[in-house]
Formats: sequence, structure tokens, C-alpha cells
Amino acid sequence: MEPEYIIYAENVYKSFGGVVALRNVSLGLRPRTITMIIGPNGSGKTTLINVISGVYRPDRGRIFFDGTDITGWPPHRIFSRGLARTFQVPALFTKLTVLENMLVVARGNPGESLFKAIFRGSWIKYEEELVEKAFRILDILNLSDLWDKRARELSGGQMKLLEIGRTLMCDPTAILMDEPLAGVNPSLAYNILEYLKNIRDRENVSFLVIEHRLDIILPYIDYVYFMVEGRVFAQGRPEEVMENKAVLEAYLGE
Repeated sequence: MEPEYIIYAENVYKSFGGVVALRNVSLGLRPRTITMIIGPNGSGKTTLINVISGVYRPDRGRIFFDGTDITGWPPHRIFSRGLARTFQVPALFTKLTVLENMLVVARGNPGESLFKAIFRGSWIKYEEELVEKAFRILDILNLSDLWDKRARELSGGQMKLLEIGRTLMCDPTAILMDEPLAGVNPSLAYNILEYLKNIRDRENVSFLVIEHRLDIILPYIDYVYFMVEGRVFAQGRPEEVMENKAVLEAYLGE
């Protein structure tokens, strides 16, 4: 793999029956960057994210994360390695509070062990540290005042922020994001992007993002890959890709 990347997809192919979704795709995510994948519907963006996160196994090609070949690993193993993911529709526990949603996803939660669950005194300090960590993350995302609200009471944008917060509870190195701004009003969308930028800089987390709302997100992006028909058609700095006439014609119809 290329040594400068935290995630690297190398010559990836994926088909479903007779439909080829990914054709020799190679792309990478550098540390401490927000990198975006754009392209028309059906271009293979979400399929690629599913391959990277272990939902699909590639027909050919390899996936590397933090220097390790993770091709074919199941999603839970990839997650435990430090590669997290959010979804277009947040996958929250809607009957739990904001704080409970944060605590339930923490890796190494003592409640997962029958012995530790019985002898609670052995992990009270750890539980207190988890709560402190959860509130620190909620502060970053401006959700700390909502800690006791049930997730179903949040707005769509707040739910997306909570899902980001849940991934941060697991100390990820990188986060895959599928349309984090979908259905979010512009004001909150800008807030989400500011939070991502701060998390990148303060927590050393890298982001690989699929997004269609280019007018809002482009100023926050470090690098762009443009996909069409299962291939990487163009790549570069945002201004370079968006000035590419072939990209404008294929994506924007200009």
C-alpha cells in the first residue's frame, strides 16, 4: 500500500451478478484530512464504503487500514481496529437518552463482562471516566445540554451529531461518513462541518465522506475523488476537480 495513507483501497473490483459496481478503484485517505468522494447516483460511492468497512468483500483488490491488510475482515473486527462509520440515516437507540447512547457503544464496556457486571465495585471508576469522556465529546458537538433527552426527541441534525459522538467514544483513527448533511438545514450543516474540522485538528481523526451538497461542504474538504460508473474519474484538490470540464459535464451537466 501507499505508506502516506491511513486507508488505502487498491485495485478494487466488486460486482453483483452481472452488474459491475467497482472497476479497478484505487484511492486513499491521508491522516488528519477530510477527503470526499463525489459522483452521480450509481457511481459506486456507497459500494466502496461498504467494501472498506467490511460489509462487502471485494471480488479483487485489497483494503489497507493503518498499514494492515483488512481485506475480507468482518465489520466488527474493522471497527475494533479503529475504523468507524456513520450512516445517512443515523442508527441510534431512540428510546435511550443522549448520554446512554454515548455510553452503550464504548469499547471494553465492563457491563459486557458477566464477572465485572456482578462485582460493580471493580469498575465504578471506569464508568465515571466514561461519563466524563462522553460529556467532553458532547461539549465539542454542542449537545451536552441535551444529555438527558431521548434520542427520538432530537432534530435530524442533532441525531447526526449524536451518531458522530458515538463513533468518537470508540477512539477511532478514521471515520467513514455517508451523506452526513442529508436532510439537515444549512445552518446546522455548517455547524456539523465546523465540528468535523475541529475533531480532525484536536482529536487527530481522519474522515472519508460521501456528500452531494457541494455548495456547503467544499470549503472544508482537503481532497476530492470523483467517481463515475464504478471508476475514479478524477482526483485532486477541490478547486482542481471542480474546474475539470469533464467532471462538470459528467456530474453537473454543464
